[in-house]
Amino acid sequence: MIQEKFIIQEGAIFIADSHHHSLYQNTLDSAFQELLQFSSRQIFLMGDIFDFLVGSVQQSLRDNQKTLELLEQLSFKHKIYYFEGNHDFLLSQIPHFKNICYFPLNVQPVCFDFGGKKAYLAHGDIFLNWQYSFYTKMIRQHFFIKFLDFFSFFLYPQILHYLQNKKKQKKMTKNTNKSLIDGDKLAFLRINKYKKNLNISNDSYIVEGHFHWGKNVKFHQMNYIGLPFFACKKKYFVVEYTNYCLSLIEKEL
Repeated sequence: MIQEKFIIQEGAIFIADSHHHSLYQNTLDSAFQELLQFSSRQIFLMGDIFDFLVGSVQQSLRDNQKTLELLEQLSFKHKIYYFEGNHDFLLSQIPHFKNICYFPLNVQPVCFDFGGKKAYLAHGDIFLNWQYSFYTKMIRQHFFIKFLDFFSFFLYPQILHYLQNKKKQKKMTKNTNKSLIDGDKLAFLRINKYKKNLNISNDSYIVEGHFHWGKNVKFHQMNYIGLPFFACKKKYFVVEYTNYCLSLIEKEL
């Protein structure tokens, strides 16, 4: 975990899981254009911002060129923190990210200060089972990425087709009541995972995306904030301080 000191400022914006792709799910272009009109502030992009964007897979960069240019424009006005997800990774070296503070998976969670308290920020796909950990390492291996890039004329369309079908299946099987029940259990499990793996105080905050939850839960003194699924309703969170506590106020673009 990174030891450098970072601070969350009031008015900061949190966006997670927009799963943007210019060819079939354009969730970001209009949102980024709107954010360009906002006053200067911090913007936290909490992973899976793009549905498939890998730094060395050139076709994924070409397809999302316009959106990457808008993101670069945002980085000239706002302070951008970009957390690597499981759909968008190995991006630190692409030119559009030169002004962006980029956190790869292996340094997450990243500890931020606010008002004397700590907030641990991550995309969310950490402290899971060993199989998932192995998977995340494999898809970032140099030989795998080179193979994918070289055969992208065939593999890239197949990946996009798979991702689109996966979204359709999720919409068909979605059960809101079940997700709420699982969500409370999820928050409890995630808090325990953090406490087991990190030496964190009981009044800390955990802020994650990945699970598409969109809810704040407090167990004892520990606060868990599950960021909403931006791709669905374009909801994001804005930071406010209330009674020396971090509050994330849900808004919609």
